[in-house]
Amino acid sequence: MVSVLAIAHIILSVFLIVLVLIQDPKGGAAGGMFGGGGGSNSLFGATGAPSFLARLTRWVAVIFAASCIAMTIFIKPKSDSVLDSLPVTTQPKLEELDSDVAIPQETPAPESKQD
Repeated sequence: MVSVLAIAHIILSVFLIVLVLIQDPKGGAAGGMFGGGGGSNSLFGATGAPSFLARLTRWVAVIFAASCIAMTIFIKPKSDSVLDSLPVTTQPKLEELDSDVAIPQETPAPESKQD
């Protein structure tokens, strides 16, 4: 399943690269969207709505993004965290401590004498 998805992903990436490279550059197309020009340099340009090639490029880009997400889901490792692979350590019990190890005890504060 993963190998089929990886092959489809590679084909989509090459197809997307070819689609982007064969499109006619409009030059300053983004400038028209932000008020950089008028008339033929407006939002859709002189030709109106996007061409078939531009719409095809958008759909291939959406399918490419979906294949990226699908590959991430299928290739995800089985563990949920990096810490799951670490060995589990436990705290030693009080009886297991050596007898010569001093355990700090709380000492009462000295009482101050008042005159």
